[in-house]
Amino acid sequence: MVNQPEARIEALITIIDHRFENALINEYKSNNLPMLLMTHGRGTAKSVIYEILGYDALKKAVAISVQTKNMTKYLLKQLSRQIDFSKPGTGIAFTINVSSISNALSKICVQAEENLELGSEDMALTSKEPYHLIITIVNSGFFDQVMDAAKKAGANGGTVVHARGLGSKEAQKYLGITIQPEKDLVLILTPKEQKRPIMESIMHEVGLNTAGTGICFSLPVDAAVGIGALIKTDETEDD
Repeated sequence: MVNQPEARIEALITIIDHRFENALINEYKSNNLPMLLMTHGRGTAKSVIYEILGYDALKKAVAISVQTKNMTKYLLKQLSRQIDFSKPGTGIAFTINVSSISNALSKICVQAEENLELGSEDMALTSKEPYHLIITIVNSGFFDQVMDAAKKAGANGGTVVHARGLGSKEAQKYLGITIQPEKDLVLILTPKEQKRPIMESIMHEVGLNTAGTGICFSLPVDAAVGIGALIKTDETEDD
C-alpha cells in the first residue's frame, strides 16, 4: 500500500568531502535512520590549498536518506557539530518533500522519530528558497561536457555519480537511443531562476542528438544548508 505522507516525510541528500564520510556514517548509524543509501561521486570545485596539502578534493560521499522532517532537523543539527557546512569545499545538504510513500516505510519513519529524544534547538536551514536539483543522465565519460555546458549558463558546480543504465525497448524505439550500461548521473543544485538556462545549455551540448545522449530533469528543493559555502567556493577557488 502507498499513502500520502501528510508532509511529514522527506528525503535528505548530503554531498560532502570524502574526509567526513566516517563522521557522516557514524552519525547516521547512531540515530538508526530507517532508510539510508551511500555511494561515492566526484565534484568539480578546485582548491589550491587542497592540492598543496595533498587532499583529493574532488572525491565526494553521497548519502540519501528518508525520514520525518523532525528527524532531518535533528540529524543536521548533530552533523553540524562535526562538520562545518559553512566552510568552502565541505559539502551541502538539502531536502526534497516526499509526495507518496509505502505504508511500511512511513510507519518505520514515524517509529524511528518516536525512539529518538529530539531537542527543541532548530538547525539554521535555507528554508523555502527557490532552489532546484537538476539531474542529468549521460553516457559515461561526458561529465566534463555536462559541467562545461552548465557553467556557461551560470552553474557553480556539480557532482557525478556513476550508474548502470537499464533502459527499455520503448526508450530505444521512441527516443532513438541505445541504452548503454555505464552512465554518469550528474547532480547540480541551483537557484530556480538559473534552472531553465542551465538545462537548455546541457541539452544543447550533450542532449539526445549528441554522443552523450543525455536527458535531464529537475526537482524542487525544500530546504538546504551549505549553499553559501558552495557559491563562495566556486567564486574564490575555481581557476
